[in-house]
Amino acid sequence: MTISTTHLVLVFTFIVIVLMWARVRIFTIQSSNSMRSSWIYDPIVTIHIVETYRLLVLETDKGVVTNEFSLFLYALGFSLFLWSICTTRTLHFAFGENSEKILTKGPFAVVRHPFYLSYIIIWSSSSLLFNSIILWFTLTFLVAFYICSAMNEEKVILASDNSKEYRKYRKNVGMFIPRIELWKK
Repeated sequence: MTISTTHLVLVFTFIVIVLMWARVRIFTIQSSNSMRSSWIYDPIVTIHIVETYRLLVLETDKGVVTNEFSLFLYALGFSLFLWSICTTRTLHFAFGENSEKILTKGPFAVVRHPFYLSYIIIWSSSSLLFNSIILWFTLTFLVAFYICSAMNEEKVILASDNSKEYRKYRKNVGMFIPRIELWKK
């Protein structure tokens, strides 16, 4: 195993441990709908993680990016995740069913769903690094899952007392992609 691959394994392992900790300690299942979703989501994430490790250990032919660029993407996704955790540490969940206020600071000033974006960046890194059909399949499923989850969370907020405030926020902040033209104003 090369030094570059060893770095990838160590960084990916650290990220996986922190994501697993957050899954158990922070993102608790609050409804039967969330429980049903987790029965699909968790195995898909597990497949993605196991396949990434398998390819890292085998040091298979690389995909469309270098190890260094993949490390950059892992670090970017993980940094966004940690920033989001720090911003929401006083809340039970960033945009849960019992949300009392709309977060518009920190990463939530950049995108409306920074947690999901951080996951997309992390899982995309593995898919780009190895160009594996299994990783692309799981990534496609996970991105669709995050989009559907974000839309469902927003429906709940739009039906709450925070609807007016959230509509204004939604007009100015992109779901997963920052609206850079608004920063120029």
